[in-house]
Amino acid sequence: MNDYRILVVDDEEDLCEILKFNLENEGYMVDTANSAEEALKLNIREYNLLLLDVMMGEISGFRMANMLKKNKETASIPIIFITAKDTENDTVTGFNLGADDYISKPFSLREVIARVQAVLRRTVNNEKEKMPEQLAYQTLLLDITQKRVSIDGQE
Repeated sequence: MNDYRILVVDDEEDLCEILKFNLENEGYMVDTANSAEEALKLNIREYNLLLLDVMMGEISGFRMANMLKKNKETASIPIIFITAKDTENDTVTGFNLGADDYISKPFSLREVIARVQAVLRRTVNNEKEKMPEQLAYQTLLLDITQKRVSIDGQE
């Protein structure tokens, strides 16, 4: 079992359940939402990966991805689009919105799982390699993002 949380957002309930079942068999914790509106009510920051359909109700997967990538708290969450929109323009639009991968329907479950694993491997390794925002030693504090140093609380 791993600690990765995945959110599947698709208006086809059967597809959500199939993906949930197969991803859970691989050891992932999976939640589903049947619309972008439903997904946006969840705490998106808790997820390590989003699988988004493009063609959904009022808020499309493209629009939802755009909203998430503009938000500092959710911008780094990887997104894989799973959609029937399979033209070159659709794929390029998805990648331009910040998608980490783009899978056209119909798809192979083995391929989806392999792509999920690859994206998580890449993004989790990048997260581990990020420089910490602060370094501390005894009473010395170095705030890298603010470019400030303090000793005993005095700057």
